Amino acid sequence: MNLLQLPIWKKIIKKKGTSNPEIIRFLRETSVFGKLKRRTLHEIARLVHVRQYSEGEEIFRQGEAGAGFYMIFDGKVVIRSVRDGVELDLAHLDEHSFFGELSLFSEERRTATAIAQEPSTLLGFFQPDLKEIIETKPKIGIEILLSLTGVVVERLQKTNQLLEKAYYKGKQKNA
Repeated sequence: MNLLQLPIWKKIIKKKGTSNPEIIRFLRETSVFGKLKRRTLHEIARLVHVRQYSEGEEIFRQGEAGAGFYMIFDGKVVIRSVRDGVELDLAHLDEHSFFGELSLFSEERRTATAIAQEPSTLLGFFQPDLKEIIETKPKIGIEILLSLTGVVVERLQKTNQLLEKAYYKGKQKNA
């Protein structure tokens, strides 16, 4: 059985050598968690899963169930969608970027594939981890949810702006 055939939870491992202070420093530097309180960052650092990916390795595949999101500790990732035989790179991401955050809120299928463009170290934060924090430490859970919701809203606003821009550009061409 190759690595891609293993259940997602078997592929997620903690990397020895990445210390909690390194992870906390990294979380503080990300846009998604950078404004959170120190104790909240400690809780997240306790729960994230550190995973190494080789160049060309799929992190997740379009169409499979989502379980959580990833932050790029080091390396580069491409987000790729294939529809009707047409392949489209939606994003090229590098350190401190994150992706897959909608799967924390929904069990919908992934809408794109994430692929490591070079050897990469990612931090995964998954639904069961978020649920654990919400159940055991509700104040911290709410703080994390508000931060993640802010990110989702910001990305949705940017998407709406792009759609409006494309729409009005198309209208001007047809006029």
